[in-house]
Amino acid sequence: MGIEFKHNGRLWRTDTVDEAVALRKKLEAHDQAEFEAGEELPYVYRDDVWTPDTVTDLLKSAGDLQKRFLRLIADGGSVTSEDLVVGLGLDSEVSLAGVLSGLSKQLKKLGVKPSDLYTVEVSWAGKSKTRRFRIASEFRWSASELGWPDKWPEK
Repeated sequence: MGIEFKHNGRLWRTDTVDEAVALRKKLEAHDQAEFEAGEELPYVYRDDVWTPDTVTDLLKSAGDLQKRFLRLIADGGSVTSEDLVVGLGLDSEVSLAGVLSGLSKQLKKLGVKPSDLYTVEVSWAGKSKTRRFRIASEFRWSASELGWPDKWPEK
């Protein structure tokens, strides 16, 4: 059974999950390089999720910790859950789960899935689990058109 996913409005197919993850990372790295070089990117919104209006609605309705979470992952790289706990001044990953739960509720009100906003990659080293969060490029690009995060107040 093959794996299918959309990226920039195009359907991609791979044979395995590992191939899909590797291809998605390559596509996003390519997009990131073009974005940083100031290239004009094709603004193909996945199912029209991240329009300027939906980005604005989310950023206005999200709570302070939720906005700080988005700022921490805004650069497009991946951020570990441990770094997020520290960056948000939380006590534990359980508290981080609460922040993400609240964010999920805000997204649901907008008709958006959390996976349209960020992804979580889980890796194991022995018995130690690491979660890495990455913002969706579609959200980041649409938000950058609005000057976020640089021109938006922290609160």
